[in-house]
Amino acid sequence: MSGHFDDLAGKHMLITGGANGIGAAVTRAFAGQGCAVTVIDRDRSAGEAVLRDCAERGVKAWLHVVDLTDTDALRDALAEIRTHQPPVDVLIAHAGDDPRFALLDMSEDEWNSLFQLNVTHYFLVCRELLPDMIARRSGSIILTASHTVTIGKPDLIAYNSTKAAIVGFMRGLAEAGGQFNVRVNAVAPGWTMTERQLREHVTPEQITRTVHELQTLPVTITADAVAQLYLFLASEAAGLLTRQVLFADAGQSKH
Repeated sequence: MSGHFDDLAGKHMLITGGANGIGAAVTRAFAGQGCAVTVIDRDRSAGEAVLRDCAERGVKAWLHVVDLTDTDALRDALAEIRTHQPPVDVLIAHAGDDPRFALLDMSEDEWNSLFQLNVTHYFLVCRELLPDMIARRSGSIILTASHTVTIGKPDLIAYNSTKAAIVGFMRGLAEAGGQFNVRVNAVAPGWTMTERQLREHVTPEQITRTVHELQTLPVTITADAVAQLYLFLASEAAGLLTRQVLFADAGQSKH
């Protein structure tokens, strides 16, 4: 089931990490609302596949192949977007990684590179695109956090920390942007059964325990279901919501 938000039609949504997993589902969901979409991702093949799906819906779609940890390349791509594409109405900073480590058994480079991807690129896209939203006195920014900010998984200490940083960043940015009618929120997905998670991390025992013991709702979380929250937050149906974190984790995080 998918909600429909008439006010999203014709808007331009930009997403980082929109070629795979939840990001791809979000991209397709916005295209389904009649939005033009821009994807920034390093995966050209997957990005092109998503854009073909969007084009079939009759919307404009662009792909910029960028390593989001390369700040110079990211700034150049954003400058090109601002010059040659429609103004961004909905900005979704989503790309990230969730490597597992035993306790703090990670190098400084591993710690810093994760923050570069999971936090710094969020800052950069907001810094570069927020001024246009302020000038138009309109915009919605949605950042991807994680339910791990409340449950604190021990093999994801670095990841937990990056997502906690995103929540803090979102709240400060929402306070600053509110006077210009720019809303800033976050979605915190639970353990979502994307292809990568199924391939790299999921075992039958883990998913059974998560669904039937840890979550309040005994359901499997899918990327398509999570994508609905991004649509809602971007729409005027959420016009009174800013500075909020929506936990899409079937009740696993008890907060």
